[in-house]
Amino acid sequence: MFQYVLKFIISALVIVLASEIAKRSTVLSAIIIALPLVSLLTFIWIYSESKDVVRIAKLSEEILYFGLATVPLFLILPYMLRNGYSFLIAMIFSCAASALSMLVVKYFFLKI
Repeated sequence: MFQYVLKFIISALVIVLASEIAKRSTVLSAIIIALPLVSLLTFIWIYSESKDVVRIAKLSEEILYFGLATVPLFLILPYMLRNGYSFLIAMIFSCAASALSMLVVKYFFLKI
């Protein structure tokens, strides 16, 4: 139980840290968010619980593919916001494009 609480606290702290820094500096917040902190924490949790390096290797490859699938979100969202679309519409379209990219990755590259 303590391990779950610790995971929760550390994960929450990363999110809060990034959102609070974004209020002062979007560049610094972007750097923190771009760091693969969630991935690294997950690798550490898996290793500390199971020592399963094969699972970590597989997970890191899958994260790479799905990370690339998020690129449409980061291209479409700023484009739409700068061109007068509402935040909600821009989020819906950019998330939908990213979700479609993830489906393509899942079915054509990872063959899951």
